[in-house]
This record gives sequence, structure tokens and C-alpha cells, in this order.
Amino acid sequence: MSSSENKDLEPMLTEFAQRNKIELRFEYTGSLNIPAMIKSSPQDYDAVWSSNSIWNASIPSSVLKNSKSISVNPVIFAVKESRYKALGFSRDTVVNDLVKAVEVGKLKFLMPSVTQTNSGASAYIGFLNSLAGNPPVLTEEDLTSPALQESLKKLFKGVARNSGSDEYLIDIFREGDYDALVNYESSLIELNKQLIESNKEPLLFIYPSDGVSVSDSPFAYIDNNDSEKLETFNKLQDFLLSADTQQKLEGLGRRTTYGGLVSNVEVFKESYGIDKNAYLSPIKYPASPVLKMALTLYQDLFRKPSAVVFCLDYSGSMYGEGNKQLVAAMERILNHELAAEDMIQFSENDEIVVIPFAADLKWVDSTHSGTDTRTLISRIKDTGTGGGTDIYRPVERAIKILNDFDSETYTKSIVLMTDGESGGRFSPGTAYDTPVFSIMFGKANPKQLDEISRLTRGKTFDGRTDLINAFKEIRAYN
Repeated sequence: MSSSENKDLEPMLTEFAQRNKIELRFEYTGSLNIPAMIKSSPQDYDAVWSSNSIWNASIPSSVLKNSKSISVNPVIFAVKESRYKALGFSRDTVVNDLVKAVEVGKLKFLMPSVTQTNSGASAYIGFLNSLAGNPPVLTEEDLTSPALQESLKKLFKGVARNSGSDEYLIDIFREGDYDALVNYESSLIELNKQLIESNKEPLLFIYPSDGVSVSDSPFAYIDNNDSEKLETFNKLQDFLLSADTQQKLEGLGRRTTYGGLVSNVEVFKESYGIDKNAYLSPIKYPASPVLKMALTLYQDLFRKPSAVVFCLDYSGSMYGEGNKQLVAAMERILNHELAAEDMIQFSENDEIVVIPFAADLKWVDSTHSGTDTRTLISRIKDTGTGGGTDIYRPVERAIKILNDFDSETYTKSIVLMTDGESGGRFSPGTAYDTPVFSIMFGKANPKQLDEISRLTRGKTFDGRTDLINAFKEIRAYN
């Protein structure tokens, strides 16, 4: 079981495994999901390679053993060079300087999902720690500070787009017109290389001088009382920690120590704002109850409010099991108590619109509070299926609805779910500046959905095996 951040390292480990006749298979998920998956079925896995030890802390020590850090990857801010200089940023920049830049309308940034990604959660804990005055360790009392809460609200008003995937966030930045983003140092090094090769404006990195969130990439054994598996695990771990592999990791932008003297100056360039001789000052992560409280406060109070339109397929082909799964998924997301179990709940400041459709729109309804959704859930349950499919009409209507929402106040998005091939097309002059996140279900045409995703800088998800999980994934983007 591995966090998705390690996908680019799989070939390295697989090559070693093949040379040593080890049968190796990776299963990827987000780091925040790993503890629950391992605790529910530890027998399904032999090892876990998470992005951060903090997420492994809740796994019993009788299950998780021999954990060692493989590499070090700070989560940092990166700003276009011209904006960085205009705002007077430097190596002495602290998080409060970022808050002030957002407050005066001079800084917008892309942010990984705080509740669904390690990079987003790590950055958030770093912001909290800094704005709380760098206590020895963050406490629940710190989180209740009105000044801290107000500063966080101001900071997150600067979020232009959220993302449940670090790779997707990089793609959005490269293709769009944005000032800054939060991500892993290794990912930003690769992005800067691509920007420079394309003759685009490079980024300068900010390592807040009041503390940086650092991910330690722990590789650990899951003890199922199998001595042969333990021997195999030790071989893999020793390979990852070998001098040769550590040198290769550094070549990929992953640090191998917290201290200075990074040897690969061709990768860790000073022109990017990297001080290769400086020691990282990692923050201390809080205890699990404090971390959980912090994530809940973000979802319910700190984040920029969402304005979301759900376009739901109620065509004839959805009759029966398809509609049953759709209704169950929507209830899971719109019911505040149920959604909070997965940290995907809407807050009272969110605006939700639902448009069931077939060949035409069946109805349009909304709620002005993301926590008062009983009427919407009831209407979703009571609506019958029938008719053909036109996915373009509800999306056009959703675009018009969201045009009335201020982008400075809301993160706007459209969620489109369909199970069939659609007739129709977009009307001439349709605007594509609101992302559409599509869920493919049943016999939906992936080409149509991928084209909509491309036009709107959205993304297509496969809900054919697990519709509820697809809806949960999408919540990380809005």
C-alpha cells in the first residue's frame, strides 16, 4: 500500500524486485486513507509506503513495524518570479506575509486538498503552527484563538483552485494563468524545469522562516507473522536506503537529510530560491485529536466557501440499480453527519444546486446552507427516471447559475454524473471558465466527458466500480 506521491518511484523499486525475483505489486491511495484501509484489512498488505509518519501514528505498533524514513520532502509555497519580487518576498518571508498579500488582493494560489491530500494537510498544519506563534506543539486551545481563525480565513480567500491530486494541480498551473501554488519541493523543482524549458516565467520558492512542513516518506512492514515476507521487506527497505538509491532520489528532487549541503546543485538550484546549505526547520505535528479538530475546523469554518452544481443523470437507463447507487452517493455527500466521517462535509456557508436531467432538465433546486440539505435529499430520492440523455443542457444551465457567484468569495465547480452516451452539444459562445468534474458510470462515453473536462480544465472520474468513492474523490476538488 503506497501513497500516490510514490508513483514515479515504482519503476526503480520494481526493477530491483525483478532482479531479485521478488513479486511486487503496488496499490495506491491518498496518505490520509491509508490508516483506515490497513486497520480494516492488514492481511491484504505486506508493507506500507506513506508520505508522512503522522498518518501512520494511529496504526497499532503490533501491526506496523520497522518504519524508516526514505526521503525528506518539504511542502512549500512557490510564486512567479515577477510577483515574488513585486511583493517583496525573501528568504525571511513568514506565513503572515502571505496572509497580508492575499488580504490586499495581490496573491492568488492553487492549493492541494487539506482534508484529502498529505501535501494540503501538511501545508495547512504549517500555516496553523506559524500563525499560532510557533508553540512547542499545537493544542486544541491554540485552534480556538479568534486571531488565528481570522488569519486563516483571510489566507484561504486567496485559493483560486483546490485539487485532490498534486499532479493535477501542477497541470492546472502549467496550462493556466495563476500566480502561485503550494506543493512538494520535488514537484515544484520539476515544474520549474518545465517552465524554463518552455520559455515561461519561472517560480521562486518560499520556505517560511517560521517553520516548514516536512514529509518523511516512511517505509514500514505490516506484521502478518510471515518470516519470509519480513525478509523480503528488509531487502526492499535496504535497497531504498542504500547510498546509490539515495543519490538517485536526490536526483529526482527528494532530499535525503534535513540538513544542508545538498550535493546535487543541478537539481536544487539556488536560482529557484533554494538555499542548499540551509537546514530545514520542520514543525512538530500535533497529536491525533488536535489534528482531527484542525481538519474539521478547516472543512467547516476556514476554507473558502464552495458553490457547486450537481448535474445528475435520471435518464431511462438509470432505472433500478443505477439510480439506487446515485441516490445513496448523493445522500452520503449531502448529509453533513455522514460526510463528516470522510471529511468531505459541506459547511453552512456553501451553496449547493442540484439539476436532475434526462433529455431535458427535470428540475432545478438549491439550498443557501450546505448543512440544511434535507429538502434536496428528499427531492433526489423522489425523482423518477425516464427519457434520453443530454449532458450539455444541464452543464450550460449550471454555468449560467454559477456566473452569478463571485469568484473572489466562492470556489465554483460543476459535478456531472452520467451513465450513457449523450445527444446534443454545447451552444455557440458557451463559456468554459468553470471546471466540470465528470463521473463516468455505466456505458457513459468517456470521449464526451474527457472533452468537457479538457474544455473546462476539469477532470473525469470512473465511478463504474464504486460510485460513492468517485463522488468522495470529487469533493477534494470543490
